[in-house]
Amino acid sequence: MLQSIVRNSRPVISRYLNTSTSYAVKTGIEKYRSRLLYQSLKRGILENDIIIGGFARQYLPVMNEKELEAYEKIINGEYMEWDLFYYVSDRKPPPPELDNCKVFNMMKDFVKNKETFANV
Repeated sequence: MLQSIVRNSRPVISRYLNTSTSYAVKTGIEKYRSRLLYQSLKRGILENDIIIGGFARQYLPVMNEKELEAYEKIINGEYMEWDLFYYVSDRKPPPPELDNCKVFNMMKDFVKNKETFANV
């Protein structure tokens, strides 16, 4: 009986192990987006998990490679977590290199829109 179960289950198992089937294989930029999304959701402080993670979910899928690199410099660069929170929430003036960054301004707009929605 066990042999018949094993024999009958082989096609099912092989269907999942077969490398010739067409699975969605992530390209380099998709892996990059996935890594940045994970890093955006696991910041170390809850406020940034929510703000930066929410931004990443919405905008990472449509960013080009140059924008992704700028985003990575923002979230993984020299800025402390609390400073980053204060910069995107307009509680502290950002350094000039951030203030002139298109992606950083997108992040600030994202936070402003979320605050406006929360106050309604």
